[in-house]
Amino acid sequence: MNKALKRFFAIDLSNAIFREVTDALVIFSMSFVTYFVFAEWGGLSILQNVLHREIKAPSLLYFCGAALVVFSVRRIGDQRRERAKRVAAEQNAYLASTRDPLTQLPNRRQFQIQVSTALKNSKNPMSVLLLGLNHFGKLNEVYGHLGCDEALSQIGSRIRDGAHSSEVFARVGDDEFALCLAGTDAENALRVAGTLLEAVKKPVQIGIELQSISASIGIVQVGRGHATVDELLRCAHVALSRARNAQLDCCFFDPKMDAHVRTRALLEKDLREAIGSHGIRPHYQPIVDLKTRRIVSFESLARWHHPMNGLIAPNTFIPLAEELGLIHVLSAQLFRHSCRDAANWPESISLSFNFSPTQLSDKNFAQDVLTILDDAGLAPDRLEAEITESAIVSDFEATRHAIQTLRNAGVRIVIDDFGTGYSGLSQLYELRFDKLKVDKRFIQEIGKSSENDIFMRAIFGLCKGLDLRVTAEGIENVAQADAAFAYGAHQGQGFLFSKAVPDDAVSQLLIDFPRADLERKNTPATLSARKSGTSRGMVT
Repeated sequence: MNKALKRFFAIDLSNAIFREVTDALVIFSMSFVTYFVFAEWGGLSILQNVLHREIKAPSLLYFCGAALVVFSVRRIGDQRRERAKRVAAEQNAYLASTRDPLTQLPNRRQFQIQVSTALKNSKNPMSVLLLGLNHFGKLNEVYGHLGCDEALSQIGSRIRDGAHSSEVFARVGDDEFALCLAGTDAENALRVAGTLLEAVKKPVQIGIELQSISASIGIVQVGRGHATVDELLRCAHVALSRARNAQLDCCFFDPKMDAHVRTRALLEKDLREAIGSHGIRPHYQPIVDLKTRRIVSFESLARWHHPMNGLIAPNTFIPLAEELGLIHVLSAQLFRHSCRDAANWPESISLSFNFSPTQLSDKNFAQDVLTILDDAGLAPDRLEAEITESAIVSDFEATRHAIQTLRNAGVRIVIDDFGTGYSGLSQLYELRFDKLKVDKRFIQEIGKSSENDIFMRAIFGLCKGLDLRVTAEGIENVAQADAAFAYGAHQGQGFLFSKAVPDDAVSQLLIDFPRADLERKNTPATLSARKSGTSRGMVT
């Protein structure tokens, strides 16, 4: 009936008022017609009543028709009450779908609707601010969900009270709030951001305690029709992440950030695939005896040849693997592969492998290393396990346990990149390393400054006192090799001798060494090292 009337009158009958009127007309008309028919059949003609004033005794059908009319009137009243309840329920449901029940701020859906409408209708550019609470997860660990809800409610009230009537604001995530401003004036955006941060930083009452909460804000600016709301929020979140990582209060979105985020996301995906398909393989860089210039060891270095981007540096994907929790799998793959390769080298050649601090914290680390050595058929005394100073500092007890277990099995322990960390002398003495590798920055500064010479004398004096063998890293020319030898280094490693090569090139390197071009010479750096007071006899 409504559809027919809508087509006939060209009006929208989906409106509640129209539905009520049309339904009432239908019920009343049907009841009146029924009453008319029943009255005629009952012998009480309406026309007779009106025209001839003839009154007859009413029949039972007459009363039935009258009852239907009364029923229709009451039904209309019931319908109006039911419709009022339904309208109220629909309004409550709409509010529930557009409001955050905790803070009573608009939610993400309402924010998207309002900002989307503003982007379409406004001729002015806009700014979107995304405020994120820092370390809110730790607050949840201390106070639980109820305490965090109480804090969020207070922060939401502050944002609502401080926002201008023309500004669109909402809670868009667990610990994130968004604000849309008219215009892209950077100073105004920073001023509003500063006001928000000051409001949030005021202590919140959680139970009987006061707790301070810090926050960061990401800001994105956009012109009319240049982006969707989802894209604006995504860009604002990129800026927010940058602000948090840099420990800044505010950060504006820059397209370069987006490119970095997309590149990183693709790199994460490709890294997972490369590890799953064993696409990252070990290469080997020789470690040379500085006296005889013969190769005594090879250090295993990870190499990833990306099918699209070519060679990716280890300092790019190794930290990423640690962050993603993939370093244990990757290191196990590389170490197992390296041990199988080293088992085919001459027995006088050892394998040097660098283990990350996160691996050393695993209580099963040492046993896993020995198991892989046994499976590959490589004697433990042919392995040099390299660890960095950061591993010592991060978990000294776990590192000491791992080192003791490996040393008892015959593995030699090497401290890598010495001089770049914060390990104490007592720790170095207690752990009893077999060898120390001096970081390349000190080797490459030999002869360039008196301060570096003093530091070099201190390092080699320490190694002599602790009976440690020394490897000089980053040697790029013969002068550096000779100077390091004069200071007291036993071994050297760097591009002077060779870059890292795949396993099938190791045999040729062993044949080529010692090379004639690597013979020791008396260079100014060598003479300076000898005059510094350190001689081969004092160290060896």
